[in-house]
Amino acid sequence: MKIARQFGVNWFTTVMGVGIVSALTYASPVHFPFQHGLGEILFVLVNLIFVVALSLWAARWILHTDEALADFSHPTRALFYGALAMGINVVGNAYFIIGSRFLPSSLAFDISKGLWVAGVTVSIFTVIVVPYLLFTKHEVSPQDALASWLIPVVPPIVAAATGTNLIPLWGGPSLQAAVLFVIIAMFGMTFFLFLMVSALVYSRLVFHRRLSGDVVPSLWVEIGPIGMSMAIFSTLPFKMPALLAPYAAGLHIVGLLFAISMWGVGVWWIVISSMHTLMHLGKHGEGIPFNLGWWSYVFPIGSFTTGTYAIAHLTHAVFFQVAGVLQLGILWFCFAIVFYRTLRGVIDGSLITWRKPRLSAHRRVA
Repeated sequence: MKIARQFGVNWFTTVMGVGIVSALTYASPVHFPFQHGLGEILFVLVNLIFVVALSLWAARWILHTDEALADFSHPTRALFYGALAMGINVVGNAYFIIGSRFLPSSLAFDISKGLWVAGVTVSIFTVIVVPYLLFTKHEVSPQDALASWLIPVVPPIVAAATGTNLIPLWGGPSLQAAVLFVIIAMFGMTFFLFLMVSALVYSRLVFHRRLSGDVVPSLWVEIGPIGMSMAIFSTLPFKMPALLAPYAAGLHIVGLLFAISMWGVGVWWIVISSMHTLMHLGKHGEGIPFNLGWWSYVFPIGSFTTGTYAIAHLTHAVFFQVAGVLQLGILWFCFAIVFYRTLRGVIDGSLITWRKPRLSAHRRVA
């Protein structure tokens, strides 16, 4: 009960991070030793984390309903309902990519489709409810505009990106076309909001005091929707239902131009975010205290790597294959650090209190 009371939806950022590293490691376009084994280990791990997280989150709603409801009144905690939605879709995508190694393919695909529908449902809920609360209930100022405001509006584009692989699995051409229309609509929904929120973030960076160290990781959230938009338009030409096959060639060209253009935007954000990170880690900064926000170094980089993989598949260009592998290396570096710090924070009780603090040596002697 004590753990459940503390368990907020921000913990689903761990599901997002582990899940995307699992899928990207397994599906690397340039093969390396043990990639499938590492991907499978992380797949098992993300399923375990996902089940535990869902159980604790549900227990919080049952045992501490008032506190769970209070999250919607908090301008920061409410944002992380987007993490719940994205976590569902990331696990579902992992079943599509890796699940058949553990289950019959048909069952793995059915689980992936079921989780996708659940993820879409939660994504639509989040992208409507959380911004509405921001408009009508939450009290914020222009200086509060951070890239973390993207967390509740990004889920539809994550659902769209993970849903593209599933298009051929949805019955006949008419149903496949309907799924495609939903995917494109969800892309438009997030991309429109992404542009508006990014403008607010850019304005905040220009006109207000520089970001403090504890919120610097949020800058990396910007590259998440960029990477997922790249993945959508690089993958759709290969997944067009028969009903819309005549448009596949045109979409191939559009996808190529759009995805590579967005890749350039993403590189710019990565450089800016890296400069902010290094500034605070240097002698003129204030440091970056560890919290669950550090998972912003994992999932967004993973999203951008997903987009790079998709461009490599679309173009067969060695440049993007090499870029994808380099990004995977950076992703693993960040993931190893953040996962270790999170695990240590859980064990020592600094992230979530689960045991009584140990007495100091002085107090034991006394």
